[in-house]
Amino acid sequence: MKKMRNILLAAALLLSMPAGIVRTAAERDENKAFEEFMDSEFREMMESDYLTMHYTLKDFAKTGFDKPDLTVGDATWESYEEAYQEGVDTVAELKTFDYDALSEENRVNYDTYLFFLENMNALNAKPELDFIFAPNGVLDNLTVNFTEFAFYREEDINDYLEILSTIDEYLDECLEVTRRQAADGYFMCDAALKSTLESIDKFTSKTDDNELIIIFDKNIDAMEGISDEHRQEYKDRNRDIVLNAYIPACRKVGEELQKLQGSRKVGDSVYDLEGGKEYYESLLKFKTSTDLSPQEIFDLADAYLNQELQNYIVMMYTGSGDFEEARPEEDAESVLHFLQDHLEDFPAGPDVTFTASYLDPSVANPSTVAYYMNPPIDDVTENIIRINGDLVGDTNELYTTLAHEGFPGHCYQITWFLNQNPHPLRSQISNMGYTEGWAMYVQDWAWKNSGLSTESAELQRMDQNVNYMLNAVCDVAVNGLGYSQEKLAEYLTGLGLTADAAASLYEFVCQQPALITPYGIGLIQFLKLKDMAVSSLQDQFNLKEFNTVLLNHGDRPFALVEADVRAYIESKGGTPAGGSSMPVSPVNPIIDPQPPQNNTWIPLTIGGICLAVLIGCLLWRRRVRTRKVFENETE
Repeated sequence: MKKMRNILLAAALLLSMPAGIVRTAAERDENKAFEEFMDSEFREMMESDYLTMHYTLKDFAKTGFDKPDLTVGDATWESYEEAYQEGVDTVAELKTFDYDALSEENRVNYDTYLFFLENMNALNAKPELDFIFAPNGVLDNLTVNFTEFAFYREEDINDYLEILSTIDEYLDECLEVTRRQAADGYFMCDAALKSTLESIDKFTSKTDDNELIIIFDKNIDAMEGISDEHRQEYKDRNRDIVLNAYIPACRKVGEELQKLQGSRKVGDSVYDLEGGKEYYESLLKFKTSTDLSPQEIFDLADAYLNQELQNYIVMMYTGSGDFEEARPEEDAESVLHFLQDHLEDFPAGPDVTFTASYLDPSVANPSTVAYYMNPPIDDVTENIIRINGDLVGDTNELYTTLAHEGFPGHCYQITWFLNQNPHPLRSQISNMGYTEGWAMYVQDWAWKNSGLSTESAELQRMDQNVNYMLNAVCDVAVNGLGYSQEKLAEYLTGLGLTADAAASLYEFVCQQPALITPYGIGLIQFLKLKDMAVSSLQDQFNLKEFNTVLLNHGDRPFALVEADVRAYIESKGGTPAGGSSMPVSPVNPIIDPQPPQNNTWIPLTIGGICLAVLIGCLLWRRRVRTRKVFENETE
């Protein structure tokens, strides 16, 4: 049984061989063997974790797969060791295939899976640094799993209730891991603990009106073919579990975590922890979908941040500095329809529907602006977007948030790729740097259709980009390069920003290390590739063609994306400009890994702290905004 811890859910369908390809017998055999290997890997993943299977396959019975045990999973210390060993074994098996004999599509699958495995192995090798109860951790993940759980048939109701009843045991295992970490001096920083405890208090303060009860009752009422008697029995059973098992288990977590406060004996950053520098390097590679070191990522991001800041300042000096222009009031679904109808710079996607709704404050993560739920891979037509109304302050933010989550962001990119018939194994491989970077890249693009004046749209676009780039650069500086709060203040001063913001920035990146890096660094990687294509092709550059190249092969490491962009430029008669800062994947790349995400996350979205700019007496309004996209993850 494969124990792929914290696997992200994206979405995919079976890989079909393109028509017209002629292969030798040896190539056919090697490709067939590799595809059978991928089939086996996918089946193991489905049969080893119920929630992974449920969120990936709407009708798993058609596959012939065995239903997994009705539990959330295994959260013991030994499970990390088992996952690590199984990952090592899988890498060894993967490397037995003749890479040169594989088709182009299978080489992409090979490289993408190997990148994922190598990074995950590196993270699973250091369980002492995986803080399960940190903000955006297991408790938030469980809330999303259960509030978004879809009931396709009556059997699913019983499955749900059975799993819900095991949460107290699962959280006890998580607590045991946390106690062991704390005994060795590994524990979240005080600010992170405070955030987690506040989240627990907010969730457990609701009892009879808890969202796990309200949403369940609503879903049961919507189901057809259930007698009134059974309907009430299900509601009563769920209410009993939530009130007498689930909520008490969460309260117990809060009490136990408070007892462990002070266990951390070093500074607040990952870098300060023993082995933290190496762990963060693996985490950063996984989160940003690159094989770059923290220093290389810092240098690249610093260059882009400085350039965007300079452009911003020039426009503020030469224009009216209008931040006040806003889009008209519209509901979320109207905005999504508008965005869906204005995709002229992108290839046509599948015909999909969607619903967008606002989260109840009790289950809305304070660092989550919105999230998109990946559809099951055997039915991608219906898509779900949730919005944290407390963090979407105006019509402009709603517009760009829905561009990120919907069109041409997560909903478009994921369903477009699924429509290409990728192998289903790809639905279990996380490339957050790509997925969140793409959503940020198209959020950047969306300003041109915002309806605002050119100046206002451009100012707000740059404000948004600097916001994410700045937070990502500071995260890498603190957690990857060991910047103290004082050194971070010096860095901000060098950018022309106020050093007073260093304290809040430092606390933020220590609370949730690498949270913003998929967004800020992912955005920079896509902008870098676009800059390369524009400068190389000039008048021949076509944005729709370029975006199609980015989308082909789906979410993958940026080394593969850059190789595709370079091939595209050369096919148009151009010469790729500049050297590559993203090494092209070798035949058997060996990459340091990062921490896997929990089963139903699929990554989710944004964050940022806008600082007061002191250059030229210009004031840049302060805004605290962090978002994470669940991409069932996982955004």
